[in-house]
Amino acid sequence: MRVRIGKISKNEEEYYFAYENSKWRKVKLKDKIIHTLKNIKYIEGELDEKEETLIKRVYKSNEKTVIEYYVLEKGELTVINCNDGIEIRGEKIQVCKHKDLSLYLYDGKYFEDKTTLLNYIVRKIRFEIEKKYNEELIKIPAKLKVETQKAYLLVINGKEVWVPKSVGVYEQNEVVLPYWFVKNNKLVDVSEIEKTIDKELRNYEEDLNALIFKL
Repeated sequence: MRVRIGKISKNEEEYYFAYENSKWRKVKLKDKIIHTLKNIKYIEGELDEKEETLIKRVYKSNEKTVIEYYVLEKGELTVINCNDGIEIRGEKIQVCKHKDLSLYLYDGKYFEDKTTLLNYIVRKIRFEIEKKYNEELIKIPAKLKVETQKAYLLVINGKEVWVPKSVGVYEQNEVVLPYWFVKNNKLVDVSEIEKTIDKELRNYEEDLNALIFKL
């Protein structure tokens, strides 16, 4: 199985790692060829690893990073086998075991430990809960400094901020803005809404804590 390692194009990079003695290292290659052209530089070679070695492929482009796991079988890379584990919020967490390492596949992403998986799930749930409150309207005292056809320049708590008319409504020294805009621009204290979001998130605590023991 021949692979490429390094900057394989102007906007792409590719790397391979082997799992050995409970840690990752760079893969070994044989029959290597070095390719160099302007901003491109990578090594091409045949994988020189034992049968059933766990291999991690990391692919990077301008827009994303993709991490995949394979097992070397008969000189070829085979996607690691995964089995359904527990279900959370209607989506299965798959467990992918290889010798002494367990990986977890959830939401199309691999995780190498339960803590990282749990943190990801918490962030995802919080994001989805927060979306419900994004359009919650907040009325704030404000002073109009400039008005254009499409926006207001307001002074809120001593801070100047441009507010698009498509987002906020200004009237009689007050502006009505959605929660997401207020939070992103740190205009006023939104702790009450955040407490409500935290309270909803706590409804999932029992299921989330069970992840550690059930997987």
